[in-house]
Amino acid sequence: MSEMNQKGESKKSALANEKGKNKRKNGAIIGLSIATGVLALSTIGLGIGVGISEHNAMNYKTNLENVYNNNFYNLLDSVNNLENKISKTLSSQSGSVYQRKLLLEASKNASEAEISVSQLPLSQSEIQDTTKLVNQISGYTSTLAEKMARGETLSQGEIDTLQKIHKSVMDLKLRLNDFENKLNNGYSILDRSLDVREDVNDFTKSLNSLKNNDIEYPTMIYDGPFSDSVVESKVKGLTGQAVTKSQASENVRKHFKVATDIAYEGETNGRFETFNFRVTNSESERLFVQVTKIGGNILTISGTGKDGANSIDKDGAKDIAIKFATDNGIEDAEVVWSDSIENDLYLNIAPKVGGIILYPDLVKVKVNMTSGTIVGYDATTYFTNHTDRKLSKGSLTLSDAKGKVPSNFEIVQARVVLSPLDYNREVVCVEVEADNENSTYYFYFNAADGNLENVLKVIETDDGNLLM
Repeated sequence: MSEMNQKGESKKSALANEKGKNKRKNGAIIGLSIATGVLALSTIGLGIGVGISEHNAMNYKTNLENVYNNNFYNLLDSVNNLENKISKTLSSQSGSVYQRKLLLEASKNASEAEISVSQLPLSQSEIQDTTKLVNQISGYTSTLAEKMARGETLSQGEIDTLQKIHKSVMDLKLRLNDFENKLNNGYSILDRSLDVREDVNDFTKSLNSLKNNDIEYPTMIYDGPFSDSVVESKVKGLTGQAVTKSQASENVRKHFKVATDIAYEGETNGRFETFNFRVTNSESERLFVQVTKIGGNILTISGTGKDGANSIDKDGAKDIAIKFATDNGIEDAEVVWSDSIENDLYLNIAPKVGGIILYPDLVKVKVNMTSGTIVGYDATTYFTNHTDRKLSKGSLTLSDAKGKVPSNFEIVQARVVLSPLDYNREVVCVEVEADNENSTYYFYFNAADGNLENVLKVIETDDGNLLM
């Protein structure tokens, strides 16, 4: 199932209207921008997309189908853009600023494609070659761009490799565009993903262009953080024994004590293998719940809450969200961001270790303040990245980090965080939030040596916020 930060199209106009009057930050907005193993330009949703819809929208199956379709079209756009950028790179003047710009954009497009692939219900064993390809393209093009930034030009061998990459991406592009016709003619990704034979679902078979012998995957041999030993993004946080469907159902009932009906809705065999359930609670809210086959953890919840007067305030909603996350194994959880839209409060919750906020392990929660119930939950990022880490706060104090921010900025707050950076790095930093000329910025100073690692600026859009 997709990360919940993919918003339904029908909510976009409402989000734009509410943005001005309802927006409220509580800590770093960065949370929603964290993607598995990749730091790309990411849309910071003001809500948890799966389950957000107009109150008269169709049932949760339609919502889930829309999410899958949205992820596919994001993949299609990324691959189309990637092919275009590489084609222009090969046609551009060697060593030019424009050629370097194209390589950086290609790296971003490849990263976005990898994220979209991970959010589709594909049998991962069948598409690992493609995942590896787009991951290495992102690292390779970024490496070439850095080389050009040092005043060097591309070698003939590097140009030859780019030509091989272009051929592979072109083939993938054509096949994805062909598959688009199936969607336009009523093909259901959700239905086909639930049809599993020999550990491969029918959706993966239909999209078999993602693993095809006539695609040439070039060998990229170079030293760096995107070598095979580190590029593979694995699910790190799932532990324990495999559970049965009955055990998964009991776990759902344990966390939804107000459930009036729990119905089994099949399985998902994508990146996360899950048992799926439809839950109706005492407030007549219908929820789609996924439980991991390994460990029996609640992975996602999507649904639509009630209309009406609020029965709880924002502090009460935060307490409910923290308790639910804690009950589901998120230790020492803290709300790092929140925002309200109509009757719902959306929160990013991060665990802490030794006082360090773990941004790579975010959990997203939606609480309906009319009914006081959880109607949205996404722990995919947490279970992808969570692992035991030996972390140190370093020697940089919060005060010293604030002093490194230019004097024309107004400091909002500072705190110690584990920040995901480029090349799959996780670095303990002091995060300083600061305002300047009606814009919000986040500065990340390495807690060990005080060097500036990253700066993000919040850009408000009709579709939410961008951190760039």
